[in-house]
This record gives sequence, C-alpha cells and structure tokens, in this order.
Amino acid sequence: MRAEEIIFESRGVTARASGEQYISDLDPNDILTIQNIDVLPDGSAGYGSYEELEAALTNAIPNKGKRVDDNNPNNGMTAAIIATVIDSNNQPQYWVRYLKSIPATGVHTLWKTLRGYKYAQGKAKESVPIKPSDLITDENYRSTDQIVSDVMTGVNSQMKGTEYENLIGVMEDAIKSARSGQVAPIKGGGPYFNVLQKYGGEYLGPLAIIDGDFKGGDTEEMLQAFGLRTLKGSTVSFPQDKAMELIDSIIQTPDGQKIQISSKISKSGGAASSLSGIAKQITPEMEQEYPLGTRIIKLLGTESAVNGPLKVARELGIIDQNDIIALSKLDQTSKNINDLQSDQLKKLTQAQGVAKGTTERGDYRLFWHTLTAVMNAVIPIVNANEEFKQAMLAALNNNNYVQIVTKGKQTGDDVSLDYYTKFPAVFSGAPQLKNKTYFATGQKGRIGFKMK
Repeated sequence: MRAEEIIFESRGVTARASGEQYISDLDPNDILTIQNIDVLPDGSAGYGSYEELEAALTNAIPNKGKRVDDNNPNNGMTAAIIATVIDSNNQPQYWVRYLKSIPATGVHTLWKTLRGYKYAQGKAKESVPIKPSDLITDENYRSTDQIVSDVMTGVNSQMKGTEYENLIGVMEDAIKSARSGQVAPIKGGGPYFNVLQKYGGEYLGPLAIIDGDFKGGDTEEMLQAFGLRTLKGSTVSFPQDKAMELIDSIIQTPDGQKIQISSKISKSGGAASSLSGIAKQITPEMEQEYPLGTRIIKLLGTESAVNGPLKVARELGIIDQNDIIALSKLDQTSKNINDLQSDQLKKLTQAQGVAKGTTERGDYRLFWHTLTAVMNAVIPIVNANEEFKQAMLAALNNNNYVQIVTKGKQTGDDVSLDYYTKFPAVFSGAPQLKNKTYFATGQKGRIGFKMK
C-alpha cells in the first residue's frame, strides 16, 4: 500500500465517501455501503449535556431506523458522528460513534472502522476520467445522440486496456437506463458508484429528462414555466469556462429557450462546494443589506487561500494587522514556534491540536499549522453569524437555473440511478463553512461550504 493510501485509510470512517463499503469480519456477504456521514453538533464542540446530544440523535435518526451504537456512551459524551449505511438487504442502518467533544482538528482519525467490519479496499477513485470536461472539450450544442456518441468514444479510448475497462459496459448500461426512463440495475457499477453519480450525472441527468422523460421532483412545474410539454428534441452544451462554476450544462429547447442546469447528488456527503461561484452571484443590493456577510464571502471566495482567511480573521477581531505581518515574515520552512513573532498567533497555534507525530513529519510546517489554526478560529464565528447565513442564501438564490439531482442506490455490485429536478433552484437551511483543505502539513485550496 502506498504512503498516501495509508494516510487516507488512517483517517477512518469519516473519510469515506458515498458508495464505499465495509465488509463483515465474519461473513464476506455482509456488506455495509456508506451513504452519508454527519457530525452532531455542527459548528460547535459539543452540546451542553449528554441529554441534549441524545435528543439531537433522536431527531436526526428516523423513528423506525435501525440504530447501531459503535461505542458505549456515558454522561461525558456531548457529540457524535452518524454513519448512514445500506446493508446487504438494501435496508438503512444508522451507526453512531459517541465523542466527548469535537476537537479543533476535526473528527478524522477518531473512528477507525465500523465495529466488526473492515474497510473494502479497491473502490474506483474519483480520478477516473468520466467528467464532461474529460470527454467533451467544446461548448457546441449537441443532440442527445451526439452526446452519447462522444461520451462512449471517450470512455472507450480512455478505459480500454486499463484496470477500468469494465466501466465501458457500465457506462453503456447507465446511458441506456437514463434514456429509457427507467430506474434499472446497472450491473457491475458498484466500484464506480461515486463517479457515476458525481460526474456521470452531469450528462446522464440531461439525457434522463430529455430522452427518458423523467418527471420526478419539480419537472412538471419547470416545463410549465417554460411553456413546454416535453424537452424531447433539445440539445445540450457543457460550458468550459471556469467562471460558470454553478452551471454544469445548458439545455437549448427546440424553440430556442436556454435552460441553465446545475447537477447535484442527492444527499451528497462529498466535497464542500466552492465559495468562489457564490461570490460571483453577489449584487450591490446584497452588499448594502449584508455588508459583513458579503465581505466574508468575497474575501474567502476571491482572495488567495492564504490572504482570505487572514483578512476575515482580522475583520472578526481574531487577529490584527501586526499578526498578519508577523506571519508574512515567518520563514515558511520553519518548524519552530519561537520563530513566530506574534503572541496571538502563538496562542492560536498552540491551541490547534494535530495528530500524534505530525510535528515530527518531514512535511510539517509551522506556517501551515498557524494558518489552519486561524481558519479553524474563523469557522465557528462565521457559521454562527446570521448575516453571513442570509448573505449566502441571497447569493445562492440569485439564479435562474434548474437543478438536476442524481439519486443513486447501491445493492451489492449493482447500482441504480434515479433523476429528479428542483425548480426554481431555491436554497434553504444553514450554509456552513467546512475545513477540508487546511492542515498542518499543507493546504489544498480555499475553504468550502455545505448546506445543513
């Protein structure tokens, strides 16, 4: 096993994506398939008491849902992780891991495996090249027949002779199912569950509502709004411009109307969404109504991954300009906290825990440790800020597009995909910043967000 695989596996259950599996230690046919990972509470270290935590768990888990406590709780427990899985009989289970509290470093590494099960290695990674940008490289409008031809030509050329060659047949079946208007089992699709939903859904979804005439969700309302009875005969373009971050495709109807499409996964537990696309939706009116909220979005979404958090932290009074100057003067190869000429940054860094052995690793850097500490100090304050929430919802809802949602289900090695629409694409709930990109050994992009 490669080093990066060891590190990834050591992060445990919370690092698992929808579709990944755990196999019973006693029965190889007893398989649990991850659907979603949730943390309670979201945005703070814990509830005020164990009783409050249990009340939250009761609300979060369906009344008739099978609940499995992975460890034994006590009165000192104030937080929990919930892993929603599907068993071999296609029935949901809700596994609960109790915690004393949620540490500043997050929950990774705190839940190694599901009790009595082992992680199933060998799932197809999301690097399998089946995104629209891998297979369709221009913005020309294509008929659905042309989309199928281009997708399958690309899949054949990239997969044939590789370890993913059986994906060719899987994609053929997924396309056939979408265009037939039926939710049929896709044989052998299990290893590709994640990529089929997340990336394949970006073209399977349009195929499903154009050719398959899927009518789930708000499709009838959407058709009525555009004065249509059906989308049959429409063509589709896949934008290549990164500036169109919220739009995955554009459907052009036979009468020339253009419908912008945002493709989503149902109840996704995957990566956080980018703030940069949200920043582009902000209007002067929003800035006037929500000055602090919109400024936070713009700083985190358009400034660099270093400058954005520092400027927001200064805006919130967590640090000041002298602290920013001190960090800018720090030797970025340093591992010695005494090199940091700021008492406030030292305090934040020392409070920011890291996994055992991290500071001895060759890639550990004090600069990244400190930046992570600043970001993690920013997150709970921003998430609790009502103006940030309202600014996010206003920007998210400043759109004129349709969401096509791909809803996947895995049973054994087979997958089925269903499709429905949301129109208008109205967002509600509480937008929450999520740190999956800042850590003491590096940084992988700007902060993202999820909807709760």
